[in-house]
Amino acid sequence: MISDEDVKADKQQDMDELTYIISHDLQEPLRMISSYVQLLNKRYGDKLDENARDYIKYAVDGSNRLKQMMDDLLIYSRIGKPEIKLEDVDPSQVVDKVKSLLKARYPGKEDKIEFAAERNFILKADKDLLIKLMYHLVDNSLKFNHSDNPEIKIKVDEDESYWNVSVSDNGVGIAKDYHGKIFGIFQKLHNHTEYPGSGIGLAICEKIVNKHNGSIRLDSEPEKGSTFHVSIKKER
Repeated sequence: MISDEDVKADKQQDMDELTYIISHDLQEPLRMISSYVQLLNKRYGDKLDENARDYIKYAVDGSNRLKQMMDDLLIYSRIGKPEIKLEDVDPSQVVDKVKSLLKARYPGKEDKIEFAAERNFILKADKDLLIKLMYHLVDNSLKFNHSDNPEIKIKVDEDESYWNVSVSDNGVGIAKDYHGKIFGIFQKLHNHTEYPGSGIGLAICEKIVNKHNGSIRLDSEPEKGSTFHVSIKKER
């Protein structure tokens, strides 16, 4: 007898495959559009008026944003494909890796990321996926932060059944009405000119957590910062 969980898993696999096909196969025509628009500007830009040059700029900007969205969709779809590779993971090393990845994007702010644990924890998880998870959570905390002195605090502890990880910040915060919506694909609460990005980072986080049979939730209020709570099941 086929269980509801099996049906759900099959539907998710079908969605992942469809997402992969769409995002992958659209890359080539998108590159062609972007290349020819830029070529048009290069060859005939001096013959165009200011409005026409602005239109070309908007077209290039739109194609670049669409490419970023499709790149992120590919990442999202690929998370569902392979089985997770469970191994012993030191969360402090994961945080160090995330700091190095974010250093170029937020120069100097990687020092604002603090890691705390009561003891040396070793988690049983997929290391690459855990790095992606922490990267997106910390990137989210740094991006949505107006403070001249951002504070990002990562904590790890455990209970009988779960390893618990929290990522807290002193950023702009999120109203309670949106707490459940932000984990959806392309769910953005702000204009892309104010906060660039595809709006898929937290959807990736949720999918990674689900692959570890865990959960993710948010505590946040506007102008009072945010805390993402991640729980990863110990026994699978």
